[in-house]
Amino acid sequence: MAFFLLRRPVLHQKSCLLQGSAIRQMSKIGRMPIPVPSSVNISIEPYAAEELTPIKIPSEYRKKQMMKRRPNWETFWAFGHPKRATIEGPLGKLTVPVHSFCDVELDPKVVKVSVQCGGRTKLGKTMWGTTRSMIANAVAGVSQGFVKEMELHGVGFRARLEKDELGAEVLIMRLGYSHECKYTVPDGITVLVPTQTTVVVYGANKKQVGNVAASIRRFHEPDPYKGKGVRYVGEVLRLKPGKRR
Repeated sequence: MAFFLLRRPVLHQKSCLLQGSAIRQMSKIGRMPIPVPSSVNISIEPYAAEELTPIKIPSEYRKKQMMKRRPNWETFWAFGHPKRATIEGPLGKLTVPVHSFCDVELDPKVVKVSVQCGGRTKLGKTMWGTTRSMIANAVAGVSQGFVKEMELHGVGFRARLEKDELGAEVLIMRLGYSHECKYTVPDGITVLVPTQTTVVVYGANKKQVGNVAASIRRFHEPDPYKGKGVRYVGEVLRLKPGKRR
């Protein structure tokens, strides 16, 4: 006679808490309120009709199918009129699009984001945390800003800032090539060169700061054998062993 050992599922402490016989899941990112500093102003306004791409209003069956999939351009205003959150602070002004499936509540000191389905569908789970994170990043950006620090590793690698004929700042780097690498700093971004081998990218838009830093790093990515190139401060590189005789 065969006996089978039935094992009870192990509950991970990070995913749920056991209280008596009931299991309570931990709150998601979207449920967390966003603290707003006193120096930041937030306003919610709907998009104008001419700013949206006209689409055919989907049926109720089509809406149910949309809620089972990830968001796309068609779902942006399929569940109502989409809005945009304008965040203004000491460091600038940013605009965050708000999906039609999400609702934003403004309080004097906090901002709360909710979804129509309560987070039970795939579309709601996707847009809930995403919208909350985008607004939180905008609030932190206009009040504190985001920084990316980079280092130049290599013999003769140098960086300096100059201005072109139009008055725009240009980052000029010597990275071991026969020519100098030039990068024009876009609007809304501040680039500093504290030392000849250190580059600091600063701005209010987190996405733009990351894109600018990635563009600078792309001029000479770290070598897999010696690590020469442009890297982020604190970046861990796994170097390959060289050929040995």
